[in-house]
Amino acid sequence: MLLKACLNGARAATAHPRLPVTPEALAREAAACHAAGAGAFHVHPRDARGSESLDAADIGAAVVALRHACPGVPVGVSTGAWMLPDAEARRARIAAWAALSSDARPDFASVNLSEPGWVSIADTLLDAGIGVEAGVWFPEDVPRLVSWPRASECLRVLVETQSPDPEAACEQARTLVDALRATGLERPLLVHGDEGGAWAVLEWARRHGFDARIGLEDTLVLPDGSTAPDNAALVAQTRVSLLSSPR
Repeated sequence: MLLKACLNGARAATAHPRLPVTPEALAREAAACHAAGAGAFHVHPRDARGSESLDAADIGAAVVALRHACPGVPVGVSTGAWMLPDAEARRARIAAWAALSSDARPDFASVNLSEPGWVSIADTLLDAGIGVEAGVWFPEDVPRLVSWPRASECLRVLVETQSPDPEAACEQARTLVDALRATGLERPLLVHGDEGGAWAVLEWARRHGFDARIGLEDTLVLPDGSTAPDNAALVAQTRVSLLSSPR
């Protein structure tokens, strides 16, 4: 089971005292998470003002910092439309990543299939040698994915539940996974929840043998409801749960 650490997401720096924004802070959090058991990272690099960025310079600075802190550990980023709503402008920014050096270029990037322009963005990433994580949020995303001629080239499919209710989030995960399995597309699945659904979906993913993720992007609290000290505490708690739970 791959456990990915999602270190910051779209959250404001004020959301948590240890939410990393700068490359240096991302590197510190990544090193601690890797020591706690994380096998990959997902980050939202920021510009000098602290805003999410798709600019190659900002992407490269964050990726280089993570690689120096955790050599050999895969690093992924977001391509979310909220950062740059114009799909062609967003694709052009992402196309510029191809010119980054190998240590500055992300290993993979998530692409939300519910967002306009996702096909051209996914194609651009693959053409640049950057893996695609296809983000499936809704049932209608599944036929979108399988109708894409390059679906089999995806690194993995992200099954992303939206409900903050634990039971509803697990039901969403089950619905999406069943729909994906029915297509016959054989790609690894990483299943994760958000906020109140994060821990329940993580346990559901573990029980069913899927990859998962945890970090301050998805939740600010530990399973008991207390505020997590940092990303590493979330990863460590996940590893404790994995080791102690019957399979």
